[in-house]
Amino acid sequence: MDKVTLLKQRAARFRDLLQQYEETDTDAMLLLRWLTPLFQEIESGSIQPPKYYDFRNALGKDGPFYEPDKPFFGVEAEFVAALEDWESQDWYKQLTS
Repeated sequence: MDKVTLLKQRAARFRDLLQQYEETDTDAMLLLRWLTPLFQEIESGSIQPPKYYDFRNALGKDGPFYEPDKPFFGVEAEFVAALEDWESQDWYKQLTS
């Protein structure tokens, strides 16, 4: 699968998850609001990986959004990995070899 298609799929999954929780989780609602323009650019194909994820600490590094019992951490990590194209980065290759 090419990088753009992978990014579109992971962005859609992350966006869908945020939309599912936007009514009950303020952090999900805020992140969805902030990321919607990025999601739209990804959908239109105007974003090409790698692109730095500017919202890495938007909710604070210790925010409850990232607790292990929440459904967001893994889905966001997969999205960021596709956005930043971790698989082509040297540091990632060293970790996975």
